This record gives sequence, structure tokens and C-alpha cells, in this order.
Amino acid sequence: MEAPRPPTDAQPPAPEADPPESLAAIVSKRRLWPVFAVLGLAIAAAGALAFRSLTATDPLRILVAIDLDGYWWEGSQPAARLADELGGQLAELGFDPVKGGDPRVMKALEGAEDPKAAAKALGAGFIIEARVAPEVVEHPVKEGYFELRADAPVTLTFLDKGTSTEGRLRGYAGSTKKDRAMALLANSMASQALDAVIAQLMDHPSVREITEGSDIKLLERLASARRFVKDRAANLDRAAGAYAARAKEVEAEEQGRVTFLSPPAAEDLLVGTAEGGYFVKTADVSVFHSVKSKDLARREALETVEWRPLDRQAVPTTDPGAVKPMWRGYHVYSYPSSQRDGDRVALVEDFFGWAKTITIVDRSGQNKRVRVDPEHRFVDPKLAPGGRFVAVYDRPEAGAQADLMVVDAESGKEVFGLHTENQSLGGFAWLDGTRLMFVYVPDAAEDDVRHLAVVDVSKEPLSIERPFRAKPGEDLRNPAASRDGTKIVCVVDGDEPGIAVIDATTWRRKVYPVDGGASWPAFSPDAARVAFETRGAGGTDIAVLALATGEVKRLTVGSGQERAPWFSADGKRVVFEVRYRDPVFPQKRSLSRIASAAVEP
Repeated sequence: MEAPRPPTDAQPPAPEADPPESLAAIVSKRRLWPVFAVLGLAIAAAGALAFRSLTATDPLRILVAIDLDGYWWEGSQPAARLADELGGQLAELGFDPVKGGDPRVMKALEGAEDPKAAAKALGAGFIIEARVAPEVVEHPVKEGYFELRADAPVTLTFLDKGTSTEGRLRGYAGSTKKDRAMALLANSMASQALDAVIAQLMDHPSVREITEGSDIKLLERLASARRFVKDRAANLDRAAGAYAARAKEVEAEEQGRVTFLSPPAAEDLLVGTAEGGYFVKTADVSVFHSVKSKDLARREALETVEWRPLDRQAVPTTDPGAVKPMWRGYHVYSYPSSQRDGDRVALVEDFFGWAKTITIVDRSGQNKRVRVDPEHRFVDPKLAPGGRFVAVYDRPEAGAQADLMVVDAESGKEVFGLHTENQSLGGFAWLDGTRLMFVYVPDAAEDDVRHLAVVDVSKEPLSIERPFRAKPGEDLRNPAASRDGTKIVCVVDGDEPGIAVIDATTWRRKVYPVDGGASWPAFSPDAARVAFETRGAGGTDIAVLALATGEVKRLTVGSGQERAPWFSADGKRVVFEVRYRDPVFPQKRSLSRIASAAVEP
């Protein structure tokens, strides 16, 4: 039997020691202070490094401080939207826009005496500043409509030296809700702000030191910005060159006979003439290079109605030297008209598609909405001499045949209405302050012969007179009256095509043949001549008919569309539009420039 094994020296495992209750349990009190000193230094170093990274001046760090109903760090939603959009564009180009979310950033912003002090505290090299206080126009449509119009300077400041450059922010937006309109305005302001400062930012010595340096990481970081600015400059130069070159071609075609009054990239419509000048409707477009599309884009200005002197060339409405407009708004629907021998203009105003108005403005800038309608479409308003009445085409809905309506300019009340039963009117014009003439077919069931009718809208009861009847199969259109109301001119097509001049007393006519056809005739102030459009080699030209001799003289010979002629108030010149395709955006718009030509050499 095996003997038992003797016990060994092994001991049972000792229990685990409890954790020390304090640092003093493992380190004597005499040696504790060096530990705290090391930890304190480490924490201080980490804090200093974080603070330095936050506050060290960096030329690529930018604070966007655009006040739009407050600053973004004050809780303004429109300003935050604008700053986010602009900051995103700057970040895409390699810059470091100051962002919220970090408590230290918000503390610096909220505690600073002004945005520049906050930017310096945050180590920003630049600050983009603007105070946008949009004009709020509340339109009287059924659901309510808010239009916002902004026009404010924007500055780029280099904080180390305090040097600044300035640009301009202009824009507009509209919505049934004010906060929605503010959001739309904020979005449109962001790309404008970038376009206003980016060239100066990239050309600043502190940024150029980086782009001309040898730091590979920084060069790669700003590669997109350098490419963007290079492409932007090239595209803007290309656009300016294209407008200038096309304008030079068009002007050369006229062989020195025509004086151009609008700038090369204008979209101007001629409203009428008066002593010393003319009325014009503008729709200017600015060209910019878009970060999103990486190509040229259009920025549309608010449309205007202006009075311009005839003896000087105009500048774009966004130019600091532009004349103050009579009216500024979103959209003029169809052609306005000016008061004969007066200073007022009637126009149809479009409320962003929500409603149309008949509006009357004068040269002092006073305006009155005579009538507002959310459904009807008013077209081609014509203001009576003296300004008592306004006549318009009235379409009860989109696509409907136009009726004829006259409203009282003071009350907006309809005083005359002609419902054409799906027949087209051949035009209308005022003979004098109360008598309106128009071309129409009285009874399509019996025949389709056109009549020239006259109604005095000031008399009760109203009575339509039909003093002139065209020949069967003859078209009559585009009536216009002489200044004294004794003569009427119309375009006539049929067996005897040409220009018909009708005596408003005897209602006898004389037809003047015109090679190439005619449209939109207009009398000279003395009613001795008629200016009109006629077909030319490449488009339409402007010609003048002398009634005494029947001689027709072409004033223009260009390849563009010369149209809408008016005699100057002294009768010495004919003012008209010259239209041709935009060379930069040929599929998007046509240019329209106001020009004039002398009647006699």
C-alpha cells in the first residue's frame, strides 16, 4: 500500500487587496505635489492648444456676419440659412467658415461687443458683413402675399489690417408667408455675397501668400478656389466681350444712321415718348459664375419703368449712376403705355402669378393700383389723354379670348366692356380723353367684315358708333390716332395692302402702298408722317411714310428686329427697339435695346 504523500509548502491563494481609498494610500504626502503639478501642466497644455487652435488668426477662416432679421448666432433663421449656404460654398472652395455648435464659438460670438471683435476672438482672418433690411410689400391678394426687396452693401474686411472692399447685394422674393419669403431671399443672397467678395478674397496678399507658396496641403486645399476664380474671370470676360462684340456688329450694320441708347446687354421695351425723352420698361440681367453649375448664370433684377433723356446713353439699372425709376417690381405683364403729352404710365403689374393689377405711375414715383384681380389677365393697357380712363384687353382666364374693358382711373370701376364672343379684336386706341376707337367684327354670324368703331365712355347711356367699314375680305388692324385726334392710321391687308389714313371727321380713307408690308404705325406730332415696321432683308426695319408725297424712307437696314416706333416729341427723330438674340444665353432670352434715327439726314 502506497504511503501517504507528505504535505507541501504551498499556501492557499491570498485574498485580493481592497483598492486604496486615496492617492495618499500609495504615495506619501511629502511626494504628492509633483503628481498634481504634472497633471495640471498636461491639462493646461491641452487647453492652451485647443484655445490656440480656436483663436489663432487664420487667413482661411471666415466669419459670415450678415444681419438678416438678426445674426445667425442670435437665432435668426433667415440669417442662419444664408450663412449655412454661403459657408457651404466657401467650404467647397477650401475656406474655413466659422460654424455654430461649439459652445466656445457661441460664447465668443454672444459675448463680443460687435461681429469684428468676435471674429478676432475666433481667429478669423476675414469677416463678410452686411445689414440686409428688406423692404416688405404686402400685396392685397386674397390669401395675402409678401414681397421682399433687398438692396444693401456687403463688405469683406481683413481683420489684421482692417482693410475692406465693398460689393452689393440686390434681390427679391415673394410668398404667401413672410417667413417663407425671407427663406427664399436668404438663399438668393448667398450666391450674390460669394460673387461680390470671392475675387477680392483670393487676390488678398494673405491668401495669395498661400496660393503662391510651397505648402502642398494648403495648395491642394485651395485648388478648387483657384480654379473657380480663374474660370469666373475668364467667363465674365467672355460674356462682356460677347455682348460688346455683338453690339458692335449690330451698330455697324446701321452704317452710322442709328444712335443706340440702351447698354449692350439690355432688355428694354419702349413705352412712349414725351418732351425731351422717352419712357422705357427694363428687365436687366446680371451675369455671374455659379459655384453650383460651374458656369455662367443669370441674376434677374427687379423690372422698372423709367423716364430717360433722349440725349444720353443709359446705364444698367443696377449701376450706381442709373436714373431713379418711376416704378420697380417683379414683372410687368405685356407692354405699358404712356399718357399722350403727359408724365404718367399705365402698366399691368404681376404679383408673382397670384394676381394682376392695372397700375398708374408718374414721373415723381407716385403710383396707384387702380384694379387688382387674382383671376383675370389684363393685357396692353392704354391710358387716355388726360389720364381719366384706362383701356385694356381683359382675358377672364388664361388662354381665353380677350374682351375689351375700360376702367375709371380714379375708382377702378368698369365703365365699358365689349365681349367679343370668341372673335379677335384688331386693336384699340384713344382718339381723345374720352373717345376710344377699336377694330372688331360686329356680327360674325352675318359676315366677317371688320369695322372701326368709336365709343365715348363718358356718356350715358353708352353707344357704340361704327363710322368706318372695311371692304369684304380686308383685314384692318393696329389703329393709332394723331395727337389732335383728327386722323387715324391703320394697317390694311387685302386687295390694296398698305397703310390706311382715315379722316376722323369725314371717315374717308387713303391707302398708301408699302413694299414689304407694315405694322404698328405711329403718327408724327404734326401728323404729316407715319413711322412703321416693315420687313427687311434679315428681320424688320423702321421706315417713315411722308403723307404729302407717299414717299417711303427706310431709316434702318440691320439684321435684327427693329420694332415699336415712336416719334420724338419734336418730330425730328424716330425712337424704336432693336431686338436680337442674347449672345451669352441664346436659348434663354433676347436683347432689346432702345435706339433712334433722324427723320431727315
